[in-house]
Amino acid sequence: MAHKRPQQIPKTHERAVGPRGVDTKANNELFLKEVLNASNKFRAMHGCPALTVNPELNKLAQEWANHLRDNNIMQHRPNPKYGENIFLSGGMDVAGDLPVEMWYREMSSYDFNKAEFVAKSGHFTQLIWKASKEMGAGVARKADKTWVVCNYNPAGNIVGNFKDNVPRKSH
Repeated sequence: MAHKRPQQIPKTHERAVGPRGVDTKANNELFLKEVLNASNKFRAMHGCPALTVNPELNKLAQEWANHLRDNNIMQHRPNPKYGENIFLSGGMDVAGDLPVEMWYREMSSYDFNKAEFVAKSGHFTQLIWKASKEMGAGVARKADKTWVVCNYNPAGNIVGNFKDNVPRKSH
C-alpha cells in the first residue's frame, strides 16, 4: 500500500525578518534598551526603584547569551555570582519587552502571603527584587531562536528576604 504524502500547508506571505531579528550592534542596543525599560516599568508597579545598567553585567550577560546560542541550550550559569533570568524564544521575532513580560507573568505562581521562593515564579521575584540596584542584559540569535540573559546586582531570591523585597503591586 503506497503512503500518501501529507498535503503541503499552503504558504502565506513570506515573513521578513524584522529589524530585531538581525544580530547587529544597533539592533541589540535597541533590544537591550527595551529590556531595561520594561524591567523598570514592572518594578515601578510594585514600588521598587529603577535598575541602572552596569556595563560589566552587560558583558557577563552577553557572554552567557552567546554561550547558550553557540551550544543551542537553555540553562542557568552554574554558581552565578549575580541574579540571573534567562529566556529562549523560537520561531518568532522578539522585541525586548517580551522576555520581561514573560518573567512578570510568573507573578500568578507567587504567593505574596507566604513570601518564599517558588521555582515557578523565580524569574518574577528576581525581576521585582527591591534590593537589586543594577542589571545587565545580553541577547544572541541563531536562525529563528533568540536567547536573552539578564543579570542583577545584588542578586535576588535570597531565602528569608522575600517579604521585604517582593512587594505587592502598588498601583
